[in-house]
Amino acid sequence: ESQLKDLNVVGKSINDLNSLLRMPHLRGSFGEVLLEQLLNDLVPASQFELQYKISAESTERVDAIIRYPNAVLPIDSKFPREKILPLFDTSNPEVLEKARKELQEVMRNLAKDIKQKYIRPDQGTTEMALLFLPSETIYFEVIRNVKLFDDLARMKVFVVSPNTLAITLHAISISRNYYEMAKGVEQTLLEVKKAQNHFDNFEGRFEEVGVQLTRAQNSFN
Repeated sequence: ESQLKDLNVVGKSINDLNSLLRMPHLRGSFGEVLLEQLLNDLVPASQFELQYKISAESTERVDAIIRYPNAVLPIDSKFPREKILPLFDTSNPEVLEKARKELQEVMRNLAKDIKQKYIRPDQGTTEMALLFLPSETIYFEVIRNVKLFDDLARMKVFVVSPNTLAITLHAISISRNYYEMAKGVEQTLLEVKKAQNHFDNFEGRFEEVGVQLTRAQNSFN
């Protein structure tokens, strides 16, 4: 009886969460919070920024960016929950096909929106953006459709899930470390070159002194 009561409490909590996630602004916040948590866990604070304004003339803000040496990578979170639920509410092939087509259309429109608003190389962004889906299930439904995935890729918008974003961020972090190390090596090479120039100058002056000493000795003789 005690366990059944606990199950009822859990069931009520799930229903409450389900009701909350029906509200569009809370669904958006859910994705943004998860994105923020991943960034905080995997990327140094100086290398990312939340609610970033791409253009000074625009009021649009992308959910997050990651800083590269010469550009910023936009990441925008989307959560098309209503478009995925019908895929689990029925086993009717016709209804499933219709639901998948609606999801395709929604994802294409989301990608177009991101491309128009946030892929702005003239404003210092990379020539691509990430579309973050805070659900592995929605992500799977998108990537299983090869044509949809290719369409998004042609728009330079690449879909990531919590797991794949984590891998991507880890790879970015490693590449940043290599970049910093390479900068250090480059600086060392500059210092070596500078030291070599100093040594060449010293060698030239040393030879001049030798010539002067030879002349002085000849004069003395």
